[in-house]
Amino acid sequence: MATLYRSESPGDWGVMQAPTTGGEVGTATMRFTNRPDIFYRFWRVGAPQTLLLMHGLGAHSGWFIDMGNEIAARGVNVYAIDHQGFGRSGGTRGHVEKWQTFLTDIDHLVDVIHKDLPTQPLVMLGHSMGGVFATHYAAMHGDKLAGVILLNPWIADTTKLSIGRVLSILTGGMRGSDAVVKLPDTGSTRTMTTNAEADKLLREDSYWVNMRTKAFYWQITQMRGQTLARAKQITIPTLVLQADKDLAVTIPGTRKAYATIPSADKTYINYPDYDHDSEFQADRVRMDDDIVAWVKSHGGANV
Repeated sequence: MATLYRSESPGDWGVMQAPTTGGEVGTATMRFTNRPDIFYRFWRVGAPQTLLLMHGLGAHSGWFIDMGNEIAARGVNVYAIDHQGFGRSGGTRGHVEKWQTFLTDIDHLVDVIHKDLPTQPLVMLGHSMGGVFATHYAAMHGDKLAGVILLNPWIADTTKLSIGRVLSILTGGMRGSDAVVKLPDTGSTRTMTTNAEADKLLREDSYWVNMRTKAFYWQITQMRGQTLARAKQITIPTLVLQADKDLAVTIPGTRKAYATIPSADKTYINYPDYDHDSEFQADRVRMDDDIVAWVKSHGGANV
């Protein structure tokens, strides 16, 4: 496997590249007068389908560069967002006042994508926390999507905290506290990846937001609490992907979400040797192939 991390480019898992068949790759920013700017990446390669990648907790689109390259090389346009307060997007690091803000930002980018590529059906992929966002968005705005993919979604997790600690965080969060919370695994990659090169990237990544505020945790707790109810409203085609060696989220939680989704067109695929941050797998070919095959098989007009 080629070296993907270069110390001169902190947080970037690879270098953005257009396929040999051509196309344009780059970065852009959505700028607003009344809300923080939102950074995103794009691989527009003249393909008939488009995939939007949405990162998980603390992450950013730089971790998905290699995946974007590989999916684009297989003939799918790709976009990848940095959520507000994460990566290169604006906003206080790891902080949000209303969880609905994330969905509003995503909706703005979906509209940008449909303007850029007006005839291409769009599939949304959310990893971990991004899977929570994707579930909510697919339930609310399924008319803008041809399908949704949930990768190791953050339905239930393995974090263990004392009742006192939880109450302290959530009580402060209810008051909108911007006090930063340091959890037991803060700065640890134990639950994320077993790839040594990715571990080095993470430890040197100045864009990795590995501590969040009490307000953020209160808001995301409310959002997660509604995720299964939102899953019951997803009627568009759905693909759920789960790593069997995931130490961050629980597989029963993912299975429950999958069983809850009423879509008549849904598929569940597991990966026996993959970690939670599957974008860092040394051999990710199977997952990339599965994603592309599914996106291309759902390439009709947006429902």
